[in-house]
Amino acid sequence: MLGIAPADLALLDEAFQSAPRPEDPLLAGLLEATVREYGHLRAGLADSTAMVAWACRNLLELNIYTQYVLQSEANARRFTEEGLTGGIEIFDAFQTWAARNDRSLVTAEIAAALASLLERKAEQEPAAPRRPLSIRYLSADAGLADEYANMTRVCALLIHPSPFPVLAGADEDSLPLLRPALFRAGAGHGLEIIQAIRTRDCSGTAPGQPA
Repeated sequence: MLGIAPADLALLDEAFQSAPRPEDPLLAGLLEATVREYGHLRAGLADSTAMVAWACRNLLELNIYTQYVLQSEANARRFTEEGLTGGIEIFDAFQTWAARNDRSLVTAEIAAALASLLERKAEQEPAAPRRPLSIRYLSADAGLADEYANMTRVCALLIHPSPFPVLAGADEDSLPLLRPALFRAGAGHGLEIIQAIRTRDCSGTAPGQPA
């Protein structure tokens, strides 16, 4: 498929299907997201350069976050806190958007989900205000600054409906040529995540503790 041998694809599929299932919820969440994005990467390989680019970038970002949370317990806690804040922003943004279009879209279940997140946030120990985690700065700590800068540029041009892919349409036969390299890059980041978490999980230590 597009220059990638079926045997190689089979090996990659097996590697992701046999990913470890750690008990730690943070590591489990990172792995679940990784396997999910590999599924998108795999699906896009045959039909969609944009999907491959999207999944490739997401796997790179997951790799950066994984390296970050494995560095220290403080980083793991910060990432978890950021997740809660992000959930509040998601539901709040949705409610604001929906309220301007159709208030019936803001169901009781959605309102309850936001209320639950806000309650959990209020239960946390008060901390000094901090800037949100920057994936760009974290990429430098992970030694992936150049990869992040260049991959983000490539993928942004492919993910969004920019003029070239829009005007080229289905007759464009050059964009699929980019898929194999993007697929391999994304799969490589996914494998790094699996290996890092497998190593930590086998050591029996929590995120951020010495393996």
